[in-house]
Amino acid sequence: MTLRGQPLAVSVIVPVFNPGPFLRPLLDALDDQAPVDGGFDAIFVDDGSSDGTEQALERWCARRPWARVIHQPNSGWPSSPRNVGIAASDAEFVQFVDQDDRLTPHALSTLVDFARAADSDVVIGRMRGEGRKVPVALFARTVRDARAPEVPLPSSMSAHAMFRREFLNANGLRFDETARRLEDHLFLSVAYTRARHVSVFADAPVYVHVARSDGAGAGFTAYDPGAYYRDLSRAIAIVTEALPAGAERDAYLNRWMRIELVGRLRSEAVRWMPQPRRDAFFTAVRATIQNAMPSDMIQRIPAAWRWPTALALVAMPDEFLHAEDRMTLSRVAVLKDVPGSIALADDVSPDTLRRAVALVGTDEPLPTGRAASSPHAALLRRLRQAAVAHASSGTGRTHAQLVSWGRTPMRFWRQAGAAAVPVIAALAFLCSLVAAAPATIALVIVAAVITTALAVRSTGGTGTAVRQLLLLAACVPGAATAGASVPAAGAVLATGAVLAGAGYVADGILRRRCPRAHAGARAWRRPGAIAVTATVVTAACVTAAVFATLAH
Repeated sequence: MTLRGQPLAVSVIVPVFNPGPFLRPLLDALDDQAPVDGGFDAIFVDDGSSDGTEQALERWCARRPWARVIHQPNSGWPSSPRNVGIAASDAEFVQFVDQDDRLTPHALSTLVDFARAADSDVVIGRMRGEGRKVPVALFARTVRDARAPEVPLPSSMSAHAMFRREFLNANGLRFDETARRLEDHLFLSVAYTRARHVSVFADAPVYVHVARSDGAGAGFTAYDPGAYYRDLSRAIAIVTEALPAGAERDAYLNRWMRIELVGRLRSEAVRWMPQPRRDAFFTAVRATIQNAMPSDMIQRIPAAWRWPTALALVAMPDEFLHAEDRMTLSRVAVLKDVPGSIALADDVSPDTLRRAVALVGTDEPLPTGRAASSPHAALLRRLRQAAVAHASSGTGRTHAQLVSWGRTPMRFWRQAGAAAVPVIAALAFLCSLVAAAPATIALVIVAAVITTALAVRSTGGTGTAVRQLLLLAACVPGAATAGASVPAAGAVLATGAVLAGAGYVADGILRRRCPRAHAGARAWRRPGAIAVTATVVTAACVTAAVFATLAH
C-alpha cells in the first residue's frame, strides 16, 4: 500500500449507504490485500448514510492513510457515488466494489499486474458467489483480448471490474445518474464496445459477490417496468449502433432477450405479481422487442427461444403463461417432433398461434430443454406450482415475501428463527409453571442459541434484547415458586434484565463507533464486538434463567 500523494496503481471505489453489519468483510478484505506494485487507495463515497456508518467510516479511514471517505447527500443509487469516486481518483486503474461484497487477498495486485501485461482497458476478474449466482462460462479460461461470442462477455454486465481511468476519461464514460438498476448495462455497453482490449482473468477468484442475510440491497428494490425497459432500450441502441450486424452484436442482444426480456416474463417473480403489475411487464417487454431489437432478431436467436419470443410478441399474458406451462410441465416425449401449433392448441387462441408461426417462420416443435424428463418429474412440478400459486393468491406483500425468500434463503431462516424464539419461550414458560425444570432449561438453551446466531448479523440490537428478556421471562413462574429462594431468584432475574438492557445500549454505541464491531466474513474467526457482547449477555441471561428455574 502507498501513502497518499504518491502515484497509485488502483483506486477501489465503494458506494456506501446504510450497510449496517455488512461492510465489515470488505474492510477486512482491504486490510488483507497483498502489496500492489504502485500501491492502492480506497475511496468510500457515503451516499447520505444515517445508520452510523458515516462516523464509523471516518474513524476507520483516519487510521489508514490509504483510505478516505467522501460524504454527499443521498442520491438514491450507486451511480452518483461511483462517479464521485472516479473524479476523486488519480490512479492508473479504478476497481468498483459494492459495500456488501469483498475482494480476495491478492485481487488488486493480481488484476493490476494482469491489466498492465495485457494492456487492458477493462479487466473482468473471476467471480465467486456466496448465496449469489455468478457467470461460470465467462471464466472458463483467461483471455487477454476477449470478444463475444467466442468469450461470453455479455454474461457479465456488472461494473464490478477494473477499468483504466484514462480510458474512462477519454471516452467521457460515467454512470448514468438518471438510470435505476441498468446503469451498469449502459456503462458496460459503451466500455465493451469501445475498449481496445477487454480482458478476462480466470486463474483464481478475485471478486466475491455476497447475498445479504437480510435480503436487502439496491438490486432487490421494486422498480418501474416502463423506466427499466426504456433504459434497456438505450443499452440495446448503444450496441446496435456500435457493432455491425453479426455474431458479436447478436451475443449481446441474445443475452438481453434471454434474461431481461423474454426470460423475465418466464420468471416466477413476474408470473405471481398482482395482475396489473404483471401485465405492465408484458407491455414493456413487448414494446422493447418491437421498437429496440432488430426486426429479424427472432430468426437470429437460438431455437430454444424462438417460440417463447414469438409468443411474448403476440400472446396475451395468460396465453403466454399457459404456453410456458405446456413447455415446462409436459414431458419431453410428449413435445418432441410435435408442431408447436398442435402442442399449444389447447392453451393459445388460433389467431395467436397463426401470428406466432408467422414470426417463427415455420411451425417447428416447441423447445424441450425445459420440459420434464419423466411423468414423476412433471407431477412434482405441477404440485410445486400449485403450492406457489396458492401462496401467492393473497396480497402483493405475500408475493414479495416469497420472492425475497427465493432470492435469499438465509432471510427465510433468520425470519423463521426470529419467529421461533417467542414460541419456544412460551413453551418454556408453560414448563416452568408445572415445575418441569429439565424441559424449561432445554428450551431456554435452544432459544439462546438461536438468539446468539441472529445477533451475529443483526442490523439493530432491539430484537436481540427482546429475545434475551423472553428467555428470562420464561423462568419467572419457577422463580415465583422458589420458596425461601424467591428473593435470590428474583434478584438473579433482575440482574439478567439489567444486563440485557446494558447490552442493548452497548450495541447501539458499538454500531456507530466502528464498522469492525460487526462480525467479519467468517464470524467464528472475526466475531466482532457486537456478536461477542450479544453472546456474553445471552449466556448471562441463560445462567440467570437456569438458576431461577432450579432455585426451588
